Amino acid sequence: MFTGKLFSSETVNNGRQPAFDLCKTICIVLMILCHVFYVVKFTNTPSLTASFLAHNLVRLLGAQFFMFSMGMGLAYTRNDSAKCCFKRGVILLLSGYFLNFLREILPWMVCGSYPMFSSILAHDKFLMLISGDILQFAGLAFLFFALVKYLKWTNWTILIVTIILTAIGAFCTNEITVKLTADNFYYSFIGLFIPIKNFTASSYVCFSFCNWIIYPVTGWLFGKLLKRCTNPDKFYLYLLGISVPLLLLAWSAFDAAGKNMWLILMNPLVYHQQNPVILAVYMNIIAVAVSLAHIFSCYFSKFRFWGIIKHFSSELPTLYIVSWVIIGWIGAWLKMNHKFLTKDMDNIFWLFVIVLVLSEVYITFKNVLKKKRNSQG
Repeated sequence: MFTGKLFSSETVNNGRQPAFDLCKTICIVLMILCHVFYVVKFTNTPSLTASFLAHNLVRLLGAQFFMFSMGMGLAYTRNDSAKCCFKRGVILLLSGYFLNFLREILPWMVCGSYPMFSSILAHDKFLMLISGDILQFAGLAFLFFALVKYLKWTNWTILIVTIILTAIGAFCTNEITVKLTADNFYYSFIGLFIPIKNFTASSYVCFSFCNWIIYPVTGWLFGKLLKRCTNPDKFYLYLLGISVPLLLLAWSAFDAAGKNMWLILMNPLVYHQQNPVILAVYMNIIAVAVSLAHIFSCYFSKFRFWGIIKHFSSELPTLYIVSWVIIGWIGAWLKMNHKFLTKDMDNIFWLFVIVLVLSEVYITFKNVLKKKRNSQG
């Protein structure tokens, strides 16, 4: 591809990327905060508070960067064979459905109705068991990469196929609507691949494959390019110099059309069912975020606290799963104790702290057991 001064024809940048450690840490912290907010959003929480704004920040650097970094991680790992991708895809799919049981069905069985998905439970209390979230999408993405590896597609072939899939997702967005009844189970599986208006962004299927596959693919291609970058500092400055003006241009274009880009990006339906214009805006946000993260990480990675950033980054999948299970049970408990839920955002903050601490306790316990088994083996 590129063989100029900035890029080599061989791998020259194969080490850990601190910029992505920082972005992934911010990503998981925002995602946990967002999920905690879901627990209380059905109460009288005001719509314009610091907590509400923090909750919506996840839409700027949340799931899309989670998926982008997943693709980049695949570009940097040695375990990228078709067999490894297939195995990981199946595990992620099954983990997603098992998480549904642990965070939604089991708390409901023990404590009663789970407030976060009360409208869905009204149709069928076990429909949430087969709902599709980010782990299901991640599983499909790895199965896609398994196919890519098996067929040995070129980068251009992968990109063209991804663009076609994105176009299909854009065409289907808001075009397919179904009646919500208890026997709509199969639509949860259809929604995993193409968006269904009242299934997507309504907690049945949050991330349809066709709408979101472009993020891990571009992350993977970005990672392959970055591995051959001879001067990352200069590369990220160029990327920042391109992405910031494009983002400002997009903001101006929305403003000229009489639309508020921020409010549009914060719309749940727009966020989950991304059209090509919104997708392009989010791509620019990712480019700006990772460029700034590189600049900050070059300085802050020298400090001792950077170990926490690396820890959160490496434990991102575990943090996501464990935090959701804890939030599910907290949500079920809060349903029986509404006195705790007030208009004061401090409650949201302390819930967030509790979830983060409990998640870290689990991770520490898990790592201690792992070291003990390794030492015995």
